[in-house]
Amino acid sequence: MSLLLTTALLGLALAVAGCGGAGSNEEGGDDGNGDDGGGGGTGLSAPAAPSGLEATPQDGAAQLSWEASEGADTYRVYRDTSSGIDVSSSALDTGIDQTSYTDETAENGTEYFYAVTAVASEGGESAESESSEEAESIPFAAPSGLEGTSRDSEVALSWDAAGGADTYNVYRSTSSTDGAEGEPLATGVAETSYADTDAQNGTKYYYRVTSVNPSGAESDASSEVEKTPFSDPPNRPNSTDRP
Repeated sequence: MSLLLTTALLGLALAVAGCGGAGSNEEGGDDGNGDDGGGGGTGLSAPAAPSGLEATPQDGAAQLSWEASEGADTYRVYRDTSSGIDVSSSALDTGIDQTSYTDETAENGTEYFYAVTAVASEGGESAESESSEEAESIPFAAPSGLEGTSRDSEVALSWDAAGGADTYNVYRSTSSTDGAEGEPLATGVAETSYADTDAQNGTKYYYRVTSVNPSGAESDASSEVEKTPFSDPPNRPNSTDRP
C-alpha cells in the first residue's frame, strides 16, 4: 500500500511539472510571436495631408507648391482633367523630396486639377496621408510675333495666337519697359489684332501684349514693338502748276 501511494504521488508530481513546462513554452511562444509582429510592422503613422497647394500656369507647364507636412519624407502628385481626384489611382509622380513640382507634360489650353499626398517611409514600409485640397491650372503661352503699323493718329498691332489664351491685354508706354507695366491700354481683346486710335502723331510709343487664360491668369509679356504715328504731308502743287 505504501509503495502504491508513493508511485501515485510521484506520477501526480510529474504530471504537474509537465503542465508547468508546457505553459512556459506556450508563454514564450506568445512573446516570440509578439516580437516578430512588432518587427514586421513598424507602426508607422501617416503624415498630415499637405496644405496650401497652389498651381501657377506656365507655357506648357504648371508650377506647383505646397507647405511641408510634419513627418513626411516624400510627396506624391496626382493630376486629372476633372475635379475629384482619386488618389488610389496612379500618381503623376512620386518620391518628390521637396515642396514644389513642375508638371512639364501639361498642354496649353487644357484644364488640369492637382492634388498632393505626403508619404512617411521606414524600413521598406510607407504610410500615405490623405489628399490635399485640389488646385486648378490652365497652362498657356505668351503672345509672339507682335508687329505694329504706324498710321495717322493710330498704330495698328497684330500678333500670333498664343496656345491656351482666352483673351489678350495690350500695354502702351512712352518709354521702353522690361515687361507689361502699368495699367493696360486695352483688356479682354478677343482677336489677335488691336488698333490704338488714341495715339498722338509724332509721339513714340512702345507696345507689349499679354495672354489671359480662361481662369483669368495673365502670361508674361510679348516682345516689345516701337511705333510713332504720323500724318501724311498735305499735297502741294508742283511748280509747273503754279501761276
